[in-house]
Amino acid sequence: MRRRAFLASALTAASTTAAGCSAIPSQTEHTDPTVKTDDNPRDDGKYLEFREDGSDLATVGVDPRFAPLPNHFHTSISHPEDTELRWLTQRFVALGGDGTPPQLSLEGPFMGDHKPHPSVSLFREGTAAVVEVHRFGEIANETVFIDLPVTRWPESAVRFVVESTVKLVKPGLPDRTHVLNGQLEFEVPAETEAGE
Repeated sequence: MRRRAFLASALTAASTTAAGCSAIPSQTEHTDPTVKTDDNPRDDGKYLEFREDGSDLATVGVDPRFAPLPNHFHTSISHPEDTELRWLTQRFVALGGDGTPPQLSLEGPFMGDHKPHPSVSLFREGTAAVVEVHRFGEIANETVFIDLPVTRWPESAVRFVVESTVKLVKPGLPDRTHVLNGQLEFEVPAETEAGE
């Protein structure tokens, strides 16, 4: 079964290079993912697919729920078993509204029994609601699902952008680090605005 994933962020990470040698860089930035939509036409989910040399690196997904305005963001990150998630930043920006950021809350897996516990921050920055996972802890090797209920949405905003940055490491000698950057754009469906 295909593992899917999601996430968004505005951090900019630069590729590091090995000084004075032609070795493979230990950190690579990826900024051109393929955007895919959910196979189920009843779902509004979209996914950023990151690949390198024909191999899957990660899939970062966002699946919003509307009732009639956005009331939940389900995000996911899937990645190969031989890699580990190090950190994630996602920025949720509502467009066409009054310029205020959405207000989000946080649900699992960060409230569960996983030890060491993941470390996460949720805050507002300008017009964005920002989620930062500083440490994934025990779930660093797993497909990660994050549920973000929306507690307040700028009602006049009919579009939104989710920017994601993920740091992924393939342990080895040396470790190979990948910084994945991408964004997904969504519209609030017109039929939900009419109360469907």
